[in-house]
Amino acid sequence: MDHRCQNILNGIRAGDVASFKTLFHDYYPMLCHFAEKNGLDIDVAEDIVQDLFVKLWENRNSITISSSIKSYLFQSTKNLCLNYLKHGEVKKKFEEYALHIYPGYYYNEAIEEEELNYFIYKAVESLPPKCREVFQLSRFEGKSNDKISKEMGISSKTVNNQIGKAVKIIRQFLIDNEILVFIFLMLIF
Repeated sequence: MDHRCQNILNGIRAGDVASFKTLFHDYYPMLCHFAEKNGLDIDVAEDIVQDLFVKLWENRNSITISSSIKSYLFQSTKNLCLNYLKHGEVKKKFEEYALHIYPGYYYNEAIEEEELNYFIYKAVESLPPKCREVFQLSRFEGKSNDKISKEMGISSKTVNNQIGKAVKIIRQFLIDNEILVFIFLMLIF
């Protein structure tokens, strides 16, 4: 890592707002463009990149960056984009299921598609790391509890508990944010 980047990172860890602003101004436009190139609308791309910087600031004391700051930011943005797009797949599955069960029901009249995607993404991102990983492997990658158990080196009971915990947290997050998709959670989970 070059000297300037190390100074910026040290400044951020020390709580120096000027260092944080420098990093933000240096990388925010590039990261938004990168997120947009990864398949996101510009508004969603901006939200994701802003969230990345917020998390960086909030976790500045515990964040470990072994490569360059630039690599860290771009890889984090890419991961967030992939997670967001996976949530879009879940929404699409719900839409197909809801139309099959309730012909003529169009949930996107109640809430715009992008807003729903964003809140689902935020809900999953609010999960504790291990819980989020188990949930994503189960719901987005379609892996069985046994496969997740073996892959993560945890018991099947722990996998079940983590999925149950995730569903409760996501449900509460959406209720707290006044998203009228409680039926969504009931049908999907």
